[in-house]
Amino acid sequence: MKALNIYKLDPVDHLVQPREFEDLTEHSPALDLMTDFRAHQPHTVESSVSAVGVARLMAMEGVSWKLVVDSQQEFIGLLTAERLSEQYILVAQTLQGVERGDLTAGDLMLPRASIPALDLEALTSATVGDLVQVLRETGETHCLVLDRDQHHIRGVIAVDDIAERLHREVPIVPKRSIARALSS
Repeated sequence: MKALNIYKLDPVDHLVQPREFEDLTEHSPALDLMTDFRAHQPHTVESSVSAVGVARLMAMEGVSWKLVVDSQQEFIGLLTAERLSEQYILVAQTLQGVERGDLTAGDLMLPRASIPALDLEALTSATVGDLVQVLRETGETHCLVLDRDQHHIRGVIAVDDIAERLHREVPIVPKRSIARALSS
């Protein structure tokens, strides 16, 4: 057995975050950007939770998305910071005829059937540049990553994470209107 030493933290030791490093480029492997659910617990929220509460929670946690689950913890949709924006909330209130505080995560989520997915196998040979190009072409800001052989939803890729790691904006022009997005 290998002997390991235990150390005390020095006052200058600090908690690092991915955005502090500049090791990612357009030529880096696309898988470097995937939040892999084999290694990381997915961020989830139940569909019945208040949308306003979820927005506060996401802001506190510093995340741009949550997977939405039903009461049996089955995956039913994706809720993004964009879908919790003032514009989306106002349109949803108008379309559904409800008060702001009555909107739930389920009301604003992108339903499971409408969420784009990338193939895990294809991502293994793709670069960050390839990934950015397909997201720009499709107008998608979030994609699931699917292990099609195992039928496992393995992860999520978010444009916000790409921009943070590349240290630059990655503009994406959505292909659908807010009203159409909420009705999908």
